[in-house]
Amino acid sequence: MNRKLKQAITIGLSALFGGAIIVYSFIQPFQPDAVCRAIPQDASFVFKAASLEELLQSPVCGQLDKALGAGNTLSQVVASNDWKNWAAASEIAVADIPWRTVGEQKSWAAVSWVGWRSPWLRWKLEAAAGKELQFLGKHSVWPIWQYSAPDLARGMSLTFALTDNLFFACLSENPSDIVLLLDTYDQRVPFYTRGKKL
Repeated sequence: MNRKLKQAITIGLSALFGGAIIVYSFIQPFQPDAVCRAIPQDASFVFKAASLEELLQSPVCGQLDKALGAGNTLSQVVASNDWKNWAAASEIAVADIPWRTVGEQKSWAAVSWVGWRSPWLRWKLEAAAGKELQFLGKHSVWPIWQYSAPDLARGMSLTFALTDNLFFACLSENPSDIVLLLDTYDQRVPFYTRGKKL
């Protein structure tokens, strides 16, 4: 193979790879109801909102405030940081998920569409890892973090996970409960479809 042909192939493959990175990083078409496809079918309650603002104005917000405990409110948490612009910029679903282990308090899950923000949010989470935010490892290929805050309800754990276009948060007594959401997203567990089993 002559040198010019090798250079042309190298340039072509580099352009293709660069284009794939740009498409993945900046152009991911919105997929309606993708957030519900990460909620297990056994969820006893699911609320879907078009935006974080809609969620904050809903009656569901009171239930989440009670789950956070220690006088915390979701509105305060959102107002205290800029993560909402990355993690909850679009459609969001909140669900009361089934227990994986015996517990005393409900387990709550939230799934939001992040689309092209996913790689940027991952870098932000990796950069913030430290005392309160710990990287727990990966389930399949999806990274999981745990947020350890002294002001959470007693015995509750807040975990996060990130896929190629969805951001997960799980408030439960067991940090491994987030694995149920990831298994649902990966279609190992049937997902919620308004009462139908798939």
